[in-house]
Amino acid sequence: MSDLSMEPVDKINARTDALADLGLAANASPDDIRNAWRQIAFHAHPDHTGGDCADFSRAKVAYDFLRNQGLTVKGAANSAARRPRRPRLKKRMIELAQQDITSCRALLNPEQALSHDSGLRETVPDREHFKASDHVPEAIGCYGRNLTYFVTTSVCEGANRVALPTSVLTNNRHMETEVLSFQSKDIGAGEVVVPDTICESKFPGAKSVRIRFEANQDMRDEFWLAS
Repeated sequence: MSDLSMEPVDKINARTDALADLGLAANASPDDIRNAWRQIAFHAHPDHTGGDCADFSRAKVAYDFLRNQGLTVKGAANSAARRPRRPRLKKRMIELAQQDITSCRALLNPEQALSHDSGLRETVPDREHFKASDHVPEAIGCYGRNLTYFVTTSVCEGANRVALPTSVLTNNRHMETEVLSFQSKDIGAGEVVVPDTICESKFPGAKSVRIRFEANQDMRDEFWLAS
């Protein structure tokens, strides 16, 4: 039961499973964990009459995992040492593929998505066909379940629209895209925080969503450096 390369949710599930293997609830204290291990080690050890090798091995793996997680350390009831260590959140930067950018632009300007020749072939809407108040991100920063969309264009005063791939945290092969509208009193660079109600309904799995405008490479680098 190694914690190498484990996602945060996997670590939490592993802790719960390890405690269950020791016959304990999720809120068990370090004393509870150590006492449970001692009881199992004494009664189930193969050297003892009637010892169960399978139970002993399973309990030892569980106890070793919990010990490595810092959950067996002695201390006061509310000490930090007795709390599970918070898994470190992973950061990653997703550079949007051209086909995803094209899909976002087509959603904002459907009349530009198809040419009017006999073949009605699909074309790429150019930036020059866009309104200044229409925006498409070029990259998405993921910090755990917190999403930051990096948009190179500037916020306009009044009504703005931005097309955002929303299924970043899911296993969908094709990104789902939504158009969000907002009003701004300012122009230029800035950050828009998407309301929680919209996050819950439009961005599956996301804890928070932010959109940064006039986001250049320096801003993306700052995302990596920020704790």
